[in-house]
Amino acid sequence: MLGKYRKNTKPILNKISRVISTLPISPNTFTFLAIPLSFIATYFLYHSNFLLGSLFIIFAILIDFLDGSFAAAKGQKSYFGNYFDAVVDKVVESIIYLGLSFHYPLLAFICFASTMLISYAKPRVALVIETDNHDWPAIGERSDRLLLLILGLISLSFIKSIDPLEIILIIIAIVNIIGFIQRVIYAKALIKKAQKENKILPYLK
Repeated sequence: MLGKYRKNTKPILNKISRVISTLPISPNTFTFLAIPLSFIATYFLYHSNFLLGSLFIIFAILIDFLDGSFAAAKGQKSYFGNYFDAVVDKVVESIIYLGLSFHYPLLAFICFASTMLISYAKPRVALVIETDNHDWPAIGERSDRLLLLILGLISLSFIKSIDPLEIILIIIAIVNIIGFIQRVIYAKALIKKAQKENKILPYLK
């Protein structure tokens, strides 16, 4: 859902990226910085400092938001960079759930597993038919999951009567599972359409 509004922030991101593009690092190195930031977040999550943990998660997310425009500002956009960005995104989410697993082992595992499922359901179609990264009609985008997670972590510092993060993790798990089912159903429709049009990839015939 939030991903649809990302293009609205592009002018601001481009201005920020032009400033930080003076850093003497490559775009892929800039993208990689999200990983150590997520490890720092996990360190604070392990020590129950959820406010600082959420802060470093936000820093890691900002890297993801800026890396494309950072590469453009440097004139070093690449196809591998596009691929590497997506891989790092999954590594970052995995590390974050590692930090949460010390406090919510079962919920963190379910959220992590369902996150991997919803992420895999979309690109796997490309091994059956030719497809692109158009908007799929499914809930549970990465930006939505991380926003919910950050809200839950920050809420822990102010709400004591209940555990808001536990509730948020349950919501994320449910949203992921529903989104995964939606993507599988949509993938089935795409494959059926391609089959009728004889557009199944040749190696499967």
